[in-house]
Amino acid sequence: MKPSEIEVGKTYRNRGAGKTTRTVLAIGGAHRPKVYYNATGDHPNDKGVLFYDHQNGEKRNLYLKSFAKWAGHLVD
Repeated sequence: MKPSEIEVGKTYRNRGAGKTTRTVLAIGGAHRPKVYYNATGDHPNDKGVLFYDHQNGEKRNLYLKSFAKWAGHLVD
C-alpha cells in the first residue's frame, strides 16, 4: 500500500498469507520507533505509526513507510 492510504482507526492485514492484523492507533513524529536497524543506524525522516498488533496483543511502532510496505490491504 502507499503511505497516504494508511489511516488512523483502520485495521490492515499483511501481504502474503494475510493472517496478521494491525489496527493503527496514531500517526506522527511522536510515534517513531526508538530503534531502527539499518546499515548506517540513521533514522529515516518519516512519521511513525503506533499500532495494536492483534497477533501479539501489544502496541508497537513502525515508520509509516515500513507499515505501508507491510500492509497488504484494509480489513473490512
